[in-house]
Amino acid sequence: MVETDETNVDALIRPVRSTDAHAWERLRCELWPDGREDHAPEIARFYAGTLPEVAEVLVAETFEGKMIGFAELSVRTDLPTLVGSRVGCVEGLYVIAETRGSGITRELLRASRDWARQQKCTAFASDRADRVIVDQRFSKR
Repeated sequence: MVETDETNVDALIRPVRSTDAHAWERLRCELWPDGREDHAPEIARFYAGTLPEVAEVLVAETFEGKMIGFAELSVRTDLPTLVGSRVGCVEGLYVIAETRGSGITRELLRASRDWARQQKCTAFASDRADRVIVDQRFSKR
């Protein structure tokens, strides 16, 4: 649970469910508008267990049931400088504009790191602007 004073947003971070498909697709369209036609088929493949790029999706949801963010996660072994190591990766991260700055992103990342530890990952990373950013604090916790 996230409780913040800045914007008064309360949210629950949890794994995505099949009933979330439409809301997840809507948020994916906001994050990646150029790939609109790909989102529904990729979501269907995720639920079918045939989308190799995404192993888990965590969502941030208000207590009223509105999805306000998500993190798409994978385990990779092919990252430069970490080849062969199990690395938990953030493949996509999005929080709706109205709730940015309220701590939701931080809570999604915290839950994502916890998920990576459960997957026996030795590192945690994301890529930004074609650069891999490794969380140097991950293995110290």
